[in-house]
Amino acid sequence: MQTYLTKSGELVTKQGLIDEIQALLNNIAHRDSKLQQTYLNKDIMEVLEFSELESIRDNLLEKSSNHIESNKDWLLGLVDKKP
Repeated sequence: MQTYLTKSGELVTKQGLIDEIQALLNNIAHRDSKLQQTYLNKDIMEVLEFSELESIRDNLLEKSSNHIESNKDWLLGLVDKKP
């Protein structure tokens, strides 16, 4: 099994990156109930280079992070405030 060292120092496999991309896409789809669950074709995704998969994953992580940041005040309002 071939592994790749990402720019952040993670040791990953293609399958691991593909699974993470699919999970991130489904997380985005879950937030927007109009979207269907995503199933990636593993054979097609395997053709991509590690760096391309890393870039896709990083862009999805950034999008997910931006969504959390934009809702930060609302999320923090859910925290129980103990006296």
